[in-house]
Amino acid sequence: MKRVIPLLLMLFTTSVASAAPWDEPPPRRNDPYPTESAHMLLPLPYSMPGIGEGYFLMGYLSNLYETTSDVAVVLARGDAEGTIVQLDELPLIEDRLHLQLFDMRIDKASVNDYALRGMGASSDFNVLELDAVSQQSAELTLSGWQRRLTLTAHYARSSNEVSAIRNAQGDVLTVFQPPSETSGIQRSLRAMLDLTDDYQDPQEGLRLRLNFADHPPEGADSPDFYTLDWSLLYYLPINGGDTIAFNYYRSDAHLRSTGELDPAAVAASLGGTCAPLDTACLDAAAQRVANIIAANRYGTATSLGGTDRLRSYGDGRFSGAHMEFVGVELRSNFVQGAHPFDFFIWKDISTSIQLAVFAEAGSVAETTDALWDEHRTSVGIGGRLVSASGSVYRADWAYGDEGSEFSVFFFYPWY
Repeated sequence: MKRVIPLLLMLFTTSVASAAPWDEPPPRRNDPYPTESAHMLLPLPYSMPGIGEGYFLMGYLSNLYETTSDVAVVLARGDAEGTIVQLDELPLIEDRLHLQLFDMRIDKASVNDYALRGMGASSDFNVLELDAVSQQSAELTLSGWQRRLTLTAHYARSSNEVSAIRNAQGDVLTVFQPPSETSGIQRSLRAMLDLTDDYQDPQEGLRLRLNFADHPPEGADSPDFYTLDWSLLYYLPINGGDTIAFNYYRSDAHLRSTGELDPAAVAASLGGTCAPLDTACLDAAAQRVANIIAANRYGTATSLGGTDRLRSYGDGRFSGAHMEFVGVELRSNFVQGAHPFDFFIWKDISTSIQLAVFAEAGSVAETTDALWDEHRTSVGIGGRLVSASGSVYRADWAYGDEGSEFSVFFFYPWY
């Protein structure tokens, strides 16, 4: 596989270069700044080990007052309480400069903590129980040339407290008194060159994205690094209306200085205690220390797993200092044309209903020469509803080595 992937990438980039519309990109099929209004109000129940039961109530208003402004609010109620608010594409200069604001405040959440980083990591995981989860971000996007060229500056800060570690069944392994606090900031710059026929629903052309993200140290014990990500998307029209989408994605962490590498010092900074004969607690603590030391030594690139890359695996399933991914997706447009609908809790105008089948492969490693020594794959099927408001409502089912995952999300994968 390690020899096959570079060959496939060479063939892919050669075919893209020969077919890319360098002289004249295809004309836009639709306005890249849609202002058609839409709304959605959706309750979603949840049941999570270590967190409890309850529901999310999601409200979404698109293109307020005939502008590009969107508002999304998520309320978490039950055993977990919190609020997420996002204001998107607020026009500071119409069709040129847009602002996005995001605020998340959750009093309780959970994150899967897998045994080790890398592709060889066991699928076994513990659950980090988080309290006082907070994240705020703001970004400015400058665009021109019918949104074919965009430049984005992004700033985010986050914090949380790890109060306990549980196993996958929800049993408490260790409790931190006081909770172990973490915080950090991220600054990033992103550029996109979009030589496709449509900003929202491309069916032909090429799209290139570059992202620089700075991860300054959280403290004296934390690493100082930055990541460089780039994504190449190529859309090939077939059968007079269908599309094959190809994606190549690469992410690399570049270390400026390491963080704390002494296991005893890292363990002491986390707090928490285990009884001498409590092997489950001791193993969980050792696992977390090993993951932190690896992150301090190498930095952390974009992970694999979740709703975009290797969709059959959980969010953040595979992590390391370097990541490479390839994917292909066939999108069949079997219903097209403007079809307004209003179900009270969901109002929009459908412009296309698609059936998608996809295949993906990816690898992570701590060093670049170890990429593709091991890899994982996902295959799956999904449905998309493309709307006149600028949204893409997506549902995917994916299968891989560790079973299957079903997800409901906004926007295309690899967007």
